[in-house]
Amino acid sequence: MMWAFAAALLLQAQDEVRVSSHAYVPQSPYTLRVDTKLVEIAAVVRDGHGKAIAGLTKDDFRILDDGKTRLIDHFVVENTLDGALNDHNFAAAPEAGPASAVRPPRFLALFIDDVNGKDGSLAAGLKQTQVAAEKFVKEALKPDIRIGIFTASGTPTLDFTSDEVKLSGAIAALKAHVKMREEGLTSCPRITPYLAYKIAYDHDRSAISAVIFESGSRSCPVTAAAVVTQAEETWRRVKEISTDTLNSIGRVVDHLGAMSGRRELLVASSGFLTVSMQDQKDKIIDQALRAGVVISALDSKGIYSEPLAGTRPQDAQGYDLSTGRAVAAFQKWMTFETVEMPLRLQTLNESLADLAEGTGGMFYHNNNDLAAGFRELGDSPQITYRISFRPDGVAPDGGYHKLKVSLVHAKYSVQARPGYFAPNEKAAAESLQSKIDREILADDTVAEFPVGIAVQREKTGLAVIVKVDISKLRFVKNGERQMQKIVFTTALIDGQGKIAAAKEGQMDLALTEATYKRLAASGVNAIVSLAVPPGTYQLRQVTEEAVDGKMACSTHPIEIK
Repeated sequence: MMWAFAAALLLQAQDEVRVSSHAYVPQSPYTLRVDTKLVEIAAVVRDGHGKAIAGLTKDDFRILDDGKTRLIDHFVVENTLDGALNDHNFAAAPEAGPASAVRPPRFLALFIDDVNGKDGSLAAGLKQTQVAAEKFVKEALKPDIRIGIFTASGTPTLDFTSDEVKLSGAIAALKAHVKMREEGLTSCPRITPYLAYKIAYDHDRSAISAVIFESGSRSCPVTAAAVVTQAEETWRRVKEISTDTLNSIGRVVDHLGAMSGRRELLVASSGFLTVSMQDQKDKIIDQALRAGVVISALDSKGIYSEPLAGTRPQDAQGYDLSTGRAVAAFQKWMTFETVEMPLRLQTLNESLADLAEGTGGMFYHNNNDLAAGFRELGDSPQITYRISFRPDGVAPDGGYHKLKVSLVHAKYSVQARPGYFAPNEKAAAESLQSKIDREILADDTVAEFPVGIAVQREKTGLAVIVKVDISKLRFVKNGERQMQKIVFTTALIDGQGKIAAAKEGQMDLALTEATYKRLAASGVNAIVSLAVPPGTYQLRQVTEEAVDGKMACSTHPIEIK
């Protein structure tokens, strides 16, 4: 159906408004939005027990952009219980029987680490993770959510779906794929992955001494040179495994980035060593920030308690302590093992903590209740504050800028994205079609000029009413006419992130002074009809004016019954 405008307008100004329309088809269904003139932040405020806090206003928040205070341009309270509350209102088109509101589609990727962990405990820990994940899936599935199952080993993999049977089957099929035994390449000398890191990367002489002492106590004496050689080979293998794990996570981030909706990744792992891989971790964080993917992490080993040094089966047994030298060596070994035990667990968790902190996610650890961890990380918060600001003065160089979102009165903790990438000059020079393609598949808000949206149910689908306040737009003078062009693109996106129906219309304005004054006071309405079957959709509206290239983009979750 063609875009339509008020009959009175067409009768009075037929030569002043020219309308054309056609079906909208993006150049690429996977085009992503990479720059914006508004930076949007989704902030969740929690108390000390992890409960989301409601009732805050934009005056309660403070935003620092590379240390510079930013004024909040747009503020929306997204409340799953009471609906959305918004302090930024524009006189939208008249009420037209809006459809039932639902939340935007969520794409949640569950990444289960089936590779890293201690030999025996990996299988047992994986089983506990499976039980908790399956319980979470049954509780979390709602009309707006699609869950995918991904693993470090690559098998099995289940793409995003709401089919509980398929999800449960994929989780049940998980198996441990141990690529490095906890004792290392050999049982004697015993050089664990952590000891290999301490010796080959950290050049820790006390770690070498500890291996020599333990090996001697187990009747397999070894030289320092042999310890270093084996540690280097073990560390090389450990890095390969950790690199493969990070690559697997990166591929899931890329896949999530192609989805249209809220994109979240939950990594469940007992941890893995990435101390020399900061560049690779930064690359994944970069990917996630650009694609709008939030990574949260769950430490699947829970409260992990290891027996004290000297009481473990692999420790020195019956060692001859008759000489003072032996006693001193034993005590030195005990001190090393006691000090390093908590450091080892902390080092294993660094990769998980870094990915979560770097993308605005949460890290659930030091808790054996994995089911509660999945719920806390995987459930969408009941209260989300969506805050936008204009990054004035930021150079269009594509550089990264650190963000800090806090409360004026710091009573609660704030979870929010830690930074953003500035636009770049190449992106700024792209075509109108490319910009529309990127914006249609985005889900944030751009409000560079006022546009109001209303919807009404029709027999075959939905009618969308778009109202533009042209008084806020700059026109170009051509003789006695005020010239402007406005392009409207409206799309309904289904739960799988695919465009179900879309139309693009263009309004060429050549207004006399009298018509301009009338329309500047009343606004201009456009109506488009989209034919789709009943279901849950995300209505994405993108409007751009031609003189300055300003855009107005918004997302409206709806349900057609």
